[in-house]
Amino acid sequence: MIRRPRLFVAGFLVLTSLLLSLPAPGRTQSRDVTDDRLLNAESDGANWLMYNRTYNGWRYSPLAQINAGTIKRLVPKWIFAGGALGEQQMTPVVNDGVMFTTSTALGWNRVHALNARTGEALWRHERKIPEDVGALVRVIPHNRGVALYRDRVIFGTLDAHLVTLDAKTGAPVWETKIADYADGYFVSQAPLVVKGKVVVGIAGPGEMGPRGFVEAFDAATGKSLWRWYSIPAAGEAGSETWSADTWKIGGGAVWHTGTYDPATNLLYVGTGNPAPWIADMRRGDNLYTMSAVALDVDTGTLKWYHQYLANEAWDFDTMAEHHVIDVVRNGQSHKAVVQANKLGYVYTLDRINGKFLSAAPFVKSLTWGGPDPATGKGVENAGLRPRMGGPPVEVCPSLLGATGWQPKVYNPKTGYLYIPSNEFCMRYAYVADLTYKKGQLFTGVTTEHFSKAEQAGVLRAFDVNQNKVVWEWSNRTPLISHTLSTAGDLVFQGTPEGKVVALNAKNGQELWSFSLGTPQSGGIMSYAVDGKQYLAVAAGGTLRSQVWFGKEPKWGNALKMNWSDLVVVFGLME
Repeated sequence: MIRRPRLFVAGFLVLTSLLLSLPAPGRTQSRDVTDDRLLNAESDGANWLMYNRTYNGWRYSPLAQINAGTIKRLVPKWIFAGGALGEQQMTPVVNDGVMFTTSTALGWNRVHALNARTGEALWRHERKIPEDVGALVRVIPHNRGVALYRDRVIFGTLDAHLVTLDAKTGAPVWETKIADYADGYFVSQAPLVVKGKVVVGIAGPGEMGPRGFVEAFDAATGKSLWRWYSIPAAGEAGSETWSADTWKIGGGAVWHTGTYDPATNLLYVGTGNPAPWIADMRRGDNLYTMSAVALDVDTGTLKWYHQYLANEAWDFDTMAEHHVIDVVRNGQSHKAVVQANKLGYVYTLDRINGKFLSAAPFVKSLTWGGPDPATGKGVENAGLRPRMGGPPVEVCPSLLGATGWQPKVYNPKTGYLYIPSNEFCMRYAYVADLTYKKGQLFTGVTTEHFSKAEQAGVLRAFDVNQNKVVWEWSNRTPLISHTLSTAGDLVFQGTPEGKVVALNAKNGQELWSFSLGTPQSGGIMSYAVDGKQYLAVAAGGTLRSQVWFGKEPKWGNALKMNWSDLVVVFGLME
């Protein structure tokens, strides 16, 4: 036997440990995602550290290697299949060359870590979901992505838990139960991390009945720090806007990732529709559903609200992101939040006090009514509310909305808000009788969708200072995917037919397109590694809209597509 000195063995072990801890060739040692990096994400074009890239919600990339002059050289670089069939709504995030994605299937939440240069899988975390989750989850299981903080990856689950993983290994760190999934609660949004707090809103109430809320957790421990309910309990301010005990099963989900303004320390969220969808069963204004809400991020205290539509009757929930933008009105600059929502208007509110500044329509198929020009409160056209057990009414837009869950994007170079919009209407009727049953759908309507327009989907560029649409690009089927705008004077848009297109950000001219082979309904984002810009497209899944539209003829091509869960990454041809 050869005996080696202990010092030699110890030295060998130390050297081996050091070598194993170094990144493999072609990989990057990722930095921790600190509060400072999140606050300054706007200037970090190489990375996409949160769902909307920046707290202001713009989804704008400052990268410009891919531009109108180079777009013809844009080609696929790698493809990753997440292993699920069906709905794909997530946006990838990237930190120093490592990409994190999610995918869902009935019974599973999955998180993947990928080499952002090559698509190589680094690790996968799978979490089994109980089979008895609420009815809405069984119909449309979906997830919109993760949050990053320090050396951790954070995501919400289909059974209403918040889970944190080690970013380097995928190993679980902590898990917190947010709510009881048996009540119909689940998490679909990507969490938002602000000042060491993980902020997440709950999905399910708008269709299942329980009260909606948004909650903040300590990022280090998972401990709850505050919770704000979108429906006040009896005796609280606003409870008088609910008849009898209807507040207990009044809906008001907060299912879309919010935005944040460090200067005001306010979190801006949109609240969803009340439940059930039968307005006569919950008389009153139904605060704080259908509202823009500003919360103190430290305490969860409500600072202001603006209700877009009282006692809403058609599932026109206003959960969309509120972009933090300074706008000009009548020659005066205002610190504002801007929301384009299902109602078909672009609303502008003062982000400090919630004062209504303006509203302008962005679709043509619009019959429900509109905002009062002085107050911004919704005023309905007569005769468009169904009666319980009565005949259908025709109303525009459809419950898909003039624009829906797909985020809108703002480009500071053009001053345009790019809105993936839909020209759809519906025949809408209330059932004759409805009883609340825990964990079951609590909607009470029948719908039939139709479009009077040949081109049902329209991407519109809206000038936030002139308060008007300046150009549009049309598509046969509704636009249910995300949009991206970049400093390269480009706008990228996906379609249910499986294409991703690049348009001139200034005039809407189509410059490039690519067939993905699967419907595009997830996020589009951009990042850079080793000084090279990439474009990532999350594709696969039209299930959500098929549930609503059934066999509507304009869906013909999309219904023929494969629903594969893919991330397709493009780069410039060398």
